[in-house]
Amino acid sequence: MGGGNGQKSAKARERNLAKASAEGKGSQLKDNAKALSIKCHICMQTFMCTSTEVKLREHSDNKHPKNDFLQCFPDQTAEARAAREAEAAAEAADQKKKAKDAPKEKQKDKVYKGSK
Repeated sequence: MGGGNGQKSAKARERNLAKASAEGKGSQLKDNAKALSIKCHICMQTFMCTSTEVKLREHSDNKHPKNDFLQCFPDQTAEARAAREAEAAAEAADQKKKAKDAPKEKQKDKVYKGSK
């Protein structure tokens, strides 16, 4: 006699969860941990990679007024940032080259029931 909308929703949720776990897209915790890439070298507090220099200076001024900004965040100098950006650009270029050189998957010929 079929199920109601609640049953359909539950089935769809189960299907989507199974599909996501099969693809490896279940949890985002590992990605979030990778994004916390900026660390204060004095108190070891981590910050998101998208944090601006203003926010980092605010932390330095408020939490460590006796220390210099570069003592808290030595990786945030202009030279260090330029080196990271160059490294990221080189990595992106390598990935683009690998994707371009990768062999294309052949599509299987479709076989129809009536044809031979």
